[in-house]
Amino acid sequence: MKTVSSNASSCLQFLNPSRCFAAMLGFPTEANEKALAYGEPRPLEPMPPCLNWEGLPPERRMGISHLEVGSVAKEGCPGWVNQDATCACAGEDCESNADIAAGSLRDGSLFMGVFDGHGKSGHEVASVCARRLPEHLVLSAGGPLSNPQRSLEAAFRKTDDDIYQSLGSAIDYSGSTGVVVLMDPSKRMLHVGNVGDSRAVIGQYLPETKSWRAVALTTDLKPDIPKERERIEVSGGFVMALEGENGEDVGPARVWDSVARQKPGLAVSRSLGDGASRCLGVICDPVVTTHRMVPEDRFLLIATDGLWDTLGNDQAVTITAKYLDRGLPQVAVKALTETVRREEGGQLVDDTTLILVVF
Repeated sequence: MKTVSSNASSCLQFLNPSRCFAAMLGFPTEANEKALAYGEPRPLEPMPPCLNWEGLPPERRMGISHLEVGSVAKEGCPGWVNQDATCACAGEDCESNADIAAGSLRDGSLFMGVFDGHGKSGHEVASVCARRLPEHLVLSAGGPLSNPQRSLEAAFRKTDDDIYQSLGSAIDYSGSTGVVVLMDPSKRMLHVGNVGDSRAVIGQYLPETKSWRAVALTTDLKPDIPKERERIEVSGGFVMALEGENGEDVGPARVWDSVARQKPGLAVSRSLGDGASRCLGVICDPVVTTHRMVPEDRFLLIATDGLWDTLGNDQAVTITAKYLDRGLPQVAVKALTETVRREEGGQLVDDTTLILVVF
């Protein structure tokens, strides 16, 4: 039996000219409307598990010489649970025609991603994402590399459905950002799906100047980006910063359900989960970008905003390169985290998670 959330009632009652116009344009979408009612949490259908990076044989690690994961919880909050999660894996080898027909075929693809949970159940949302999204990618018809954009878009949507099914009403004010890199080693291509403000950045070495350059593969999806704002406002949402004690704007733009700025206050325009934001134009559809690798590409950094809120792309690449030049990828990951800690006055103010992929 379905139960209607408190957010559902406000969404159903909240009618204004913008929302009527939004309905004519197809907003909220069918996916948004799923947020208006929650069923009881139900177990998820089992899917073939992926092979974690540690269990991959050398021939499946083609194109990657080293992969290092680091994740440290926010400090100064006793009992805090790290809300970030990661995946670094590949699909199982297929052994039958049935597997091939289901799309579970070995196409050489590799998956790496970070997920930054937020809200009371954020750690559970991120955990579902890290487990289920790669599994959905593996089951893409024809394999994920047959149509990378379609595969990534479908995997994000199906993972979002999994979150609602497994967590029910706990998802009202909990969700996760996410960046997933689908790597095609044979064609030297990276296909990136992004929702939110985690980030993927390439470190390029320029031999003619003996210098390093950061190449961003994603754009932070914030509510005040013009096209994102338009979708949110036409869906009945409001884009404003927090209101300070003296009525001044404080911090980044956020998504609200009214000018009172009381809820939900989400600081990204796309995410997984976040039921209270679905009828306000926040969507789970990823922005998909593609990068053709060149010889100058030496490494890839995928990280949550615990890193990027403190370090710029160029700064993070410079720090990483310093230790890779000495053959110390493990130290590079620790050095990035330690730099954030130092810049923030001696302790991490947010969960800080990253994957370093050395080509």
